[in-house]
Amino acid sequence: MPKLMIGICDDEEIIRNALKELVEKTVQAASAELEYEVWTFSSGEALLAQIHQLELVFLDIDMPGMDGIETGRQIQNLHPDCRIVMATSMVERFKEAFQIQAFRFVTKPFEVSEIEEAIRGCLSQKIGQETIQVYLDRNPYELKQKEICYISAYGSYVEIRAQGKLFRKEGSLEEMEEIMEPKLFFRVHRKYLVNMFWIENYKNGVIFLENQEIPVSRRRKKEFEHAYLEFDLHYRR
Repeated sequence: MPKLMIGICDDEEIIRNALKELVEKTVQAASAELEYEVWTFSSGEALLAQIHQLELVFLDIDMPGMDGIETGRQIQNLHPDCRIVMATSMVERFKEAFQIQAFRFVTKPFEVSEIEEAIRGCLSQKIGQETIQVYLDRNPYELKQKEICYISAYGSYVEIRAQGKLFRKEGSLEEMEEIMEPKLFFRVHRKYLVNMFWIENYKNGVIFLENQEIPVSRRRKKEFEHAYLEFDLHYRR
């Protein structure tokens, strides 16, 4: 997983440092192997100068000069893929943050559960962004792993269900299992590798997704149910 770049913007140094420490602890707890950096900024202007390098920003609403709402508008224009978490002690100001489509909201004084939810929400969108090359009617395509519903084995090749189509790739299911994101994909059967993000329902050892019913093998059932629960808790929005 690529490095997660996080910004914290608040005009009060004590709050910046306290939030930085809390964010770092939360990221480490969420994913021990994740590489990340946390940068701090004392003003909206300073943040905007570095915004293209950031993926997630904790942004104070109440700042002198350019406040958080105006800073958020500028972020939308300059770097719309950056996720904004608005922070304030005045809950009534959260209504203004809807104008900039804030990703999450946190209150001051900060609660660990709110920070955790914001971090995990960001990570849930980050996993599965890696691409693989597949083929449809002998034409090559690049698919993001997150777009793939499931992969099924057919001898020397696999079929990949994504975007309502069946793509094809040479190789075994074992080889695909090696390259797919393990937090997202689970080998539920000797023939199937399933993306847990796309599971619509699971009941009595059967997965329902994309109008398909995929069996979970008896020997993998307990391990799958544990992995599926962990995915729901930490990555599904």
